[in-house]
Amino acid sequence: MRDAQRHFERETAPRANESSVVSAIAHGTSLGRTRRTTGKTLYLEMTMRTLTFKSTIVATLFAMGGCASTPGAKPQDMSKAQHEQAAAQQDQTAAPHSDAYNPNATALKETCGNPKIPCWTSVVNPTEGHKADAEKHRKMAADHRKAAQALREAEAQSCAGIADADRDMSPFDHREDIVDAKPYNAPTPAAATAKQQSMKLHGAVVNFRAVKGMTSEWLQRVVDCHVARNASMGFDMPEMSYCPLGIKGVRAKVTSIGNGFSITVESDDPAAAQEVLNRAQVLAAK
Repeated sequence: MRDAQRHFERETAPRANESSVVSAIAHGTSLGRTRRTTGKTLYLEMTMRTLTFKSTIVATLFAMGGCASTPGAKPQDMSKAQHEQAAAQQDQTAAPHSDAYNPNATALKETCGNPKIPCWTSVVNPTEGHKADAEKHRKMAADHRKAAQALREAEAQSCAGIADADRDMSPFDHREDIVDAKPYNAPTPAAATAKQQSMKLHGAVVNFRAVKGMTSEWLQRVVDCHVARNASMGFDMPEMSYCPLGIKGVRAKVTSIGNGFSITVESDDPAAAQEVLNRAQVLAAK
């Protein structure tokens, strides 16, 4: 029996190479590649995964708030402070309805209207409408608070680790490093065939020269931080009127172009796309 037990333990015990295989599968790599990966390469791979995740934080949180049933209570509808103010106003509106509701109130009600049916009498709560109104306004307050929280989380996570100087100053404020700006056109998605597609202005592509110590991954993080911060402030910042990232509803992507970086700022709204291009061209002209 002891021999059989030792044989069973040897056969079922995890082996070192099996752990490597499991680790390789979990990380989407081959075993040979896992063995060859140096510490530096593994660090870079993990950094890329982290940056990719963080670049989707804003969109994810905005999608979470997109299901709000209250008009104007999506995160992008107003600033964080405005959402909190709207929540307080809804709480104030709910309060008198909540006070007017009495769960013990009763009244007799005759249901008539059809001459062929007797007017039956029933007992009802005459304050039930106040209860429904209080719940409605409390729900609206909760939706606004959820939107404010989404904006807070988006800004906090997108700006985590960003230096104060980069957080407070837009990349587009470094005008000396801007090379040029061009319109960004994209095909209309509604076309049935490729021949029917027409190019439409979606924003601008702004090219920057290479900056010592700057990488496209880090610049994307700075851009994401500014988009989230602008949304948190409701895009109501006169001091940022020059910045293409300060326009409601824009998306931005950083690309390395060999001798520098390009930032594509786009919007599906035609007016916003035109404003993006206007601001970009003004920056490139200086």
